[in-house]
Amino acid sequence: MRSKFKRILAVIGLTGLLAAPAAAAWAEDPVTLDPVTKIVDSAGVLGGDKAEVESAIKKLGTDHAMTLHVVYVKTFTNPDVPAEWAAKVATNAKLGQNALVLAVATESRKYQLSKPANSKITNAQRDKILSSAVDPQLRAGDWAQAAVDAAAAIGDAAGGGSGTVPGDGAGASVLVGAGVVAAGGAGAYLYFRNKRKKAALASSASYGPQGAELDPLASLSIEELRRRSGSLIIEADDAIKSSEQELGFAQAQYGDAAVGNFTRALAEAKAHMTESFKLQQQLDDHIPDTEEQQRSWYGEIIRRSEAALGSLQEQKADFDSLRELEKNAPQALAAVSAGAHEADAKIASAEQSLTDLRAKYADSALVQVADNITQAKERLAFVQNATATAQEKLTAGEGSLAAVAVRASEESLHQTNVLLDAISKVSASLDEARNGLEAAVVETSQDLAQAKAMIQSGEHPELAGPVAGVEAALGQVKTEIQGGKIDPIATLQRVETAHQALDQSLTGIRNQQDQARRAQASLQQTIMSAQAQISATSDYITARRGGVGTEARTRLAESQRNLDYALSIQRNDPVTALTYAQQAHALAAQAAQLAQADVDNFGGYANQGFGGGGMFGGRGGGGGGLGGAILGGILINSILNGGSGGGWGGGHSDGGGWGGDGGGFGGGDMGGWGGDSGGGGDF
Repeated sequence: MRSKFKRILAVIGLTGLLAAPAAAAWAEDPVTLDPVTKIVDSAGVLGGDKAEVESAIKKLGTDHAMTLHVVYVKTFTNPDVPAEWAAKVATNAKLGQNALVLAVATESRKYQLSKPANSKITNAQRDKILSSAVDPQLRAGDWAQAAVDAAAAIGDAAGGGSGTVPGDGAGASVLVGAGVVAAGGAGAYLYFRNKRKKAALASSASYGPQGAELDPLASLSIEELRRRSGSLIIEADDAIKSSEQELGFAQAQYGDAAVGNFTRALAEAKAHMTESFKLQQQLDDHIPDTEEQQRSWYGEIIRRSEAALGSLQEQKADFDSLRELEKNAPQALAAVSAGAHEADAKIASAEQSLTDLRAKYADSALVQVADNITQAKERLAFVQNATATAQEKLTAGEGSLAAVAVRASEESLHQTNVLLDAISKVSASLDEARNGLEAAVVETSQDLAQAKAMIQSGEHPELAGPVAGVEAALGQVKTEIQGGKIDPIATLQRVETAHQALDQSLTGIRNQQDQARRAQASLQQTIMSAQAQISATSDYITARRGGVGTEARTRLAESQRNLDYALSIQRNDPVTALTYAQQAHALAAQAAQLAQADVDNFGGYANQGFGGGGMFGGRGGGGGGLGGAILGGILINSILNGGSGGGWGGGHSDGGGWGGDGGGFGGGDMGGWGGDSGGGGDF
């Protein structure tokens, strides 16, 4: 199931159940801390940069009387929940209230920043430390810089700041009225960030005997490359979907000028992903690929997916500044509440529309919207749940958590509208296909009569086979139409397929003008079918992206690419355009089937009523819409809300989400390390 169960449990804090037997060889129990260097690197990732990390830790101690212990292992075990693992390390070492532990599992790609309940660092500051300092560097593969930046951000928090890395653009300001971003310090931030990245690349690059740079992926097996590319392509695709929505909110609020850089970054990311999906389609097709081809293509997918994520993350600090500086959570909350009322009013109308469609068309025509009302109600329940949480946080003065809840409600409201609007779009597509079907039957009947006349006159006996095929197809279609409800898109496609077989037989018999006319007519019908299928499948995946894996996304992206090319050449070369349009329709249909299979497999887990977990748990029936939110990908992979693949704001952990520090069982001077269930995630 493409690790979907694992991603679900990561959201609600149960990933410890998933420890794979194959990982036992490099699993590591809670380690013993080094009281001198404050560094444990059993994963061996720091290398020559260990001294730089040690220096940053010492500076934190000198400047702010805070102690940071940095631990790099390959994976966490006994316990395998990161928060519990780090708490056990801290408890065993008898750490005091001014200590923190940054634990990173390099192979299982999890991290945890733990602190005692009585630490001077607040939960909100820790979340900011993770999102601004730790998560971006871990995603970039810069292990040392993650620790160095963590120490700097902890120092900022200890000194009364929010928990950002000094010099990383925290002083940026926005002139909202003029729609202009004034970067007071952003230039320096970009310079130092790029400098750090270049240094990281230089220090991590490997070179051969003649000085040629070696491929860092060369040591990975084909299966490892496949897993890594599959994970990255999903992460990047989800990031783009979330980014498009975030960009829309920002544009409406600040104007195009303020988000110009992010617009360009999003376009770059999309370009990378178009090529990645094209390569994935080549790997997925029926043609065997050599090991060299697989290595080359998987490697390019990995690099392009990382570049797509990188182009978005490059703008993350500036975009976060917009979100932080707006300080309008109450207004945003009011807008979401109004939107929720409008969506609630739309549900009854959409439900009636779906009932009318069921009366007109076959069930097979409505598969992709069959449960849209149920799903919309789920998302709307989560909107109400999240807005209630946001109001609670606002009342409690917890502005950062209120913003997270508002953001969750915005995304869930967006998906509610996608689900409802999809019903109207499918209705229009089916009505158009029904009208097109009538015209196609008439035209096919005319060509059939012409071909039969040729046979009866003793000419072109080779047409007998195609004629029989068309007669059978038309007979079946007419029977279905007379019988009542049909799937007009699928039926139209069958008529066109049979007609095209006859067209091929008539090639050389018809003159060039007739061939071009027929190709144009067939092309328009096929384009219409492809567009309808792509639109429906895209809406289906968008509103259920938490449950849809790589294959469906790849087919859909390839379908759109083929259709775009068909549209670009349709005037000058309708025959070739028809081939591409047919391929587009076939790929979109495959994408639909794959996406539905993914969601079917996912659904048993996504709707088990996870009402008690995380920030939004416990409200309303059926988990307050949490199951639908998980299926919608709302609680995971939200790159623009702190960057953590494991949850909101980088503060979600596999130990129970936004559970806070809650005392715990550490007791005494240790300040309750055992109760610390926040502050971690995946990267």
